[in-house]
Amino acid sequence: MTVPTIEELALGERKFLHDIANHIVVAHGMSSFVLRSLKEQKPIEAKDIDRLERAIEAINKMTASLKERRTLLHSLNE
Repeated sequence: MTVPTIEELALGERKFLHDIANHIVVAHGMSSFVLRSLKEQKPIEAKDIDRLERAIEAINKMTASLKERRTLLHSLNE
């Protein structure tokens, strides 16, 4: 395996953090909409279920990204 340069590592980390930040914004936004509906005791609608599904999807993407990043960083130490 070729060891990446510090510049390549920095660019990789920048992209990684950007991707994670985007997923956090989606998960936060979608779950906030649903929470507001629940607090206002509005009936659960299809759009609320869709929002929860999108929040969970974003969280799953973050989990996968973190696992991939951890694997990559461990492989660089071998």
